[in-house]
Amino acid sequence: MAATIIGDHGLFADQVFTATDLNRRAGEVLNQARTHPVTISRNNEQFALLKREYAAGLVSAVSHLRNVLTLTRNVHALLAAKHVDESASWIKAFDAEDLSKMVDELSTAADSAFGAGDWEPVDALIHEWHESALVISSRVLEGAMNEPAEPTPLQRPADPGTASSNGNEPGTAAETEAR
Repeated sequence: MAATIIGDHGLFADQVFTATDLNRRAGEVLNQARTHPVTISRNNEQFALLKREYAAGLVSAVSHLRNVLTLTRNVHALLAAKHVDESASWIKAFDAEDLSKMVDELSTAADSAFGAGDWEPVDALIHEWHESALVISSRVLEGAMNEPAEPTPLQRPADPGTASSNGNEPGTAAETEAR
């Protein structure tokens, strides 16, 4: 949603109204603000007037982009052997190749989300990488992969020639129908 505001009209490529215009022609000014941001000018101060849902979309985009940038900054810090924020310490589970892939995926997802206004896929992607880091760190998967497989004896299936011919053995279609 944020991109749709900024996309066609630009955040500051809007119509400018004075405070007097807003007082005298409030309906016209608000109708313009329905479709794109407008600027209200008063005493050398500029105010943006836009629909609340668009403002919420902008705030959401900034918040999510901040999370993506913070994670990306921490990846770069880790690759440079610098301090990583405690909240992002889980990224230490990955090697350089995985970290590069994560940043690429995050960049692509964030770019798509900014255009569509849907940040859920970005949140899900971060969650998936975090869960993968927990699995790697726990060594459970590594242990399972390194454990020798124990052969489990298979039971011999019943010989079809030994079944009774009346079809009334437990589990047969005739018994199921009788129930």
